Amino acid sequence: MKKLIEKIKMWFRQRKAAKLPVLFCIHGFGVRRTIELDPLKTYFENKGHTVITMELFDPRDEQDNDPDVWIRRAKDKLEPLIAANRCVWLVGFSMGGVIASQLASLYPVQRVVLLAPAFEYVTLQTVKNVAETAVRSIINRPKQADPEVLVMPDSFALTFRSVVASCKDSVTKITQPVLFIHGSDDEVIPVRSSENAYAKVPHDQKMLLVIEGVLHRVLDDEKHNQDILHLIDDFFHGRLIRDMTD
Repeated sequence: MKKLIEKIKMWFRQRKAAKLPVLFCIHGFGVRRTIELDPLKTYFENKGHTVITMELFDPRDEQDNDPDVWIRRAKDKLEPLIAANRCVWLVGFSMGGVIASQLASLYPVQRVVLLAPAFEYVTLQTVKNVAETAVRSIINRPKQADPEVLVMPDSFALTFRSVVASCKDSVTKITQPVLFIHGSDDEVIPVRSSENAYAKVPHDQKMLLVIEGVLHRVLDDEKHNQDILHLIDDFFHGRLIRDMTD
């Protein structure tokens, strides 16, 4: 009887999730990959949403350095949702934010959130160093990145640059409501990256929020990440844009 009740509950949860928008999330550059999206994934799954992530590259494979393949992996994961007429909310972090801008320009997603998007960056070495430091800082945490993989292959830095160059102009073709969130103390991607991209979005259903005192990995900030998640939630439900236009 208990197993039957659990099956019924699961059926209702699945039915509810099927009616809610799907969050499609794209990670940034670094061996942590989808782990850096865990706070967002947990937050929205607790609200009944399906949250989909994928890994754009394999840091254990030095030959996995084709920028077109990285971008194609994101498209291949998104296209079945579009074909099924699912309502999709798109989230991209750092390099994933630039890829998300291209996906938004190509597919009928409903809303777009770009977290510290890497349309511009300090230097390739800074990007690589911060990615490695972030891994070392979580080695002793639960659900950690593989401690044996602490360094991205050198060739991946050039792939990062090619991905950004290939996708960055797509921001001028975004037609959906879009939210930029950037930390004021971002040590990798300057705030002007979001400011300049925001200015290029060709409509008024857009917002840029600069969070004071926050570094690049905005979802890791223990002081502010819950507030940031609430802001994203408000944006997805139209409350931020509505407040902006009232």
